[in-house]
Amino acid sequence: LASYRDPYTGLPKPSYNLWEERFGVHTYTAATVYAGLTAAAKFAEILGKERGSHNFEHVATEMQRAILKHLYNAENGTFYKAIYIDKNGKTIYDLGMDASSAYGIYQFGVLPPDDPRIASAMQLAKDRLTVRTSVGGIARYEGDQYYRTVQDVPGNPWFITTLWFAQYYCALAKNDHDLDRVREILEWARRNALPSGVLSEQLDPYTGAQVSAGPLTWSHAEYIRTVVQYLRKVQSLGIARTIPDRL
Repeated sequence: LASYRDPYTGLPKPSYNLWEERFGVHTYTAATVYAGLTAAAKFAEILGKERGSHNFEHVATEMQRAILKHLYNAENGTFYKAIYIDKNGKTIYDLGMDASSAYGIYQFGVLPPDDPRIASAMQLAKDRLTVRTSVGGIARYEGDQYYRTVQDVPGNPWFITTLWFAQYYCALAKNDHDLDRVREILEWARRNALPSGVLSEQLDPYTGAQVSAGPLTWSHAEYIRTVVQYLRKVQSLGIARTIPDRL
């Protein structure tokens, strides 16, 4: 992680994105690398490796600065989906909206969830990726063609990306009323699950039928993460004691 970086930008060198579709320098991936370097610094510290801890922390700081310098689009208040280098060596900035970009920046600690840049980027992502049908939910990115059957939505709604917004609202919540949005999304997931509780990858935007793999481990994992974060928030706000401190 520390060495696989572009010497000019300080960002990770190109790799495939989390959707396993495009090869480039993706905002979400850069955020995960920052988190990995930060974790490496902490592990090194615990193990008494002071030099290693300092080195990893230094590279993590450089990565954070590189992300905010090269992947934040100040003009429209959001984060680029990715940077690509074409066959002529020209840099291309992907302006398409991807639910993972701003989410990754806050989820992996590049910026706190209440940072104005995160607030702007998450709101823009919601505005442009919300599936405005009776089914609802959030598409993973604009123009997603995977299992797509209609063209009047940004893409099919995914459980994963919709639950990411619940996690974001949970992180921001200051009182029980703020958690209403979290409960609404959890109820949306429950309502669109099969009677067995199975969550698929995505839904048909008009019928609500489950589409693609099901059960999808990732969908279930994000649901569990959201519930755990919700329970922790309820407890931290003093609304109710819900879980053991060790969870």
